[in-house]
Amino acid sequence: MKQICSRKVKVTAKYTVNKAIEIMQSAKKINSQLFLSKDGITVHASGLSQLVSFFLTLKEGDSFLYIVEGADAESAMSIISPQETVSQSL
Repeated sequence: MKQICSRKVKVTAKYTVNKAIEIMQSAKKINSQLFLSKDGITVHASGLSQLVSFFLTLKEGDSFLYIVEGADAESAMSIISPQETVSQSL
């Protein structure tokens, strides 16, 4: 059965290209689709250029959502940077 999970993340420091690569690699390890979303802008985490462009819109103190969609969405969410998570909504 398909699931959708999301977690809100607060930006505490500027995101770098290395962080974008880390997120993209994490997205490739799961069997679900990973998206990042803020203010109506949603990007798929499989494209480095999309992630970097998305991160350029973020400022310290902003929040965005990790959204995971797929059969293993709940377990996949725990792989995606759990230390950054500030809250969870299912």
